[in-house]
Amino acid sequence: RISDKLASLIEPFTVGCRAARRGMIPCGTRQYITGQNAVVFGCGTIGIAAAVAFRHFGMDKVMICDRSDFRLKIAENLGFAVCNPSAEDFASKAALYFGTAPSLNGSTANIDCWLDAAGAESILDDFLRLGKIESRFVSVAVNNKPRSIDLLHMTYAQQSIIGSGGYMPEDVRDVQAIMASGKWDLESIITHEFPLSELEQAICTAGDVNRSGNVVVRMKNTNTN
Repeated sequence: RISDKLASLIEPFTVGCRAARRGMIPCGTRQYITGQNAVVFGCGTIGIAAAVAFRHFGMDKVMICDRSDFRLKIAENLGFAVCNPSAEDFASKAALYFGTAPSLNGSTANIDCWLDAAGAESILDDFLRLGKIESRFVSVAVNNKPRSIDLLHMTYAQQSIIGSGGYMPEDVRDVQAIMASGKWDLESIITHEFPLSELEQAICTAGDVNRSGNVVVRMKNTNTN
C-alpha cells in the first residue's frame, strides 16, 4: 500500500523505470545482469526514478549528475552519489567513484550505462568521448535536434545508443513494488504542494530547479472543517 501523495509520482516514475530497464542486460525472465554501474544525467523526477529503478534491477553503483545543487541534495539524501558538472570535473570524479576501464581514448570511468534524462547536447558527446568499451547510452530526455554520430568509433568501441519513451505494464508493476517496499523515502522528492487555486504559482515554482523538486497540485481542498 502506498500513500496518495506517493501515488502522484507513479506516472513519471514509470517513464524513468522504463528508461532504466532499457539500459539493463536481460539474463532470463524478468532478470537482469547485476553488478554493473550507471550514471544518470538529470535530477528531476524521471532521472531520480531511473536511478532508483537501476538499483532495484541490480545495478551496483549509480551516480546522478545535475547542475542544481538543490536537486542533487535530494538525490544524495536518497543514497546516491552525485556530481555537479558545472562545478566539478565529471570525468575524474566518476573515475574515482566507479573505478576505471578501457576505452578507445584510454582509461576512463567504469560506467556500463549512461542515461540521459536532461537533454543537454554535451551528454551524448561526453558518452562518445568518455564511454568505455561495450558501454551503452539510453536517451529518455527530449533530444529534439538532429545529431551527428561517429559510427566508426561506436563500431570499434562496441557501444550502443538506445531510445526510451513512455512505459509498459511491467513498468507500472515494478514502480508499485518499488514504492511499496519503503526502501527509499520517495515522498522527499515532492518539495512543494499547492491548491488548484494557486496553479500559476505552482508552475512557476516547478520551473525553478534551484529551489524545487517535484511540485504537486491538489485538485480539491482537503480541509473538511
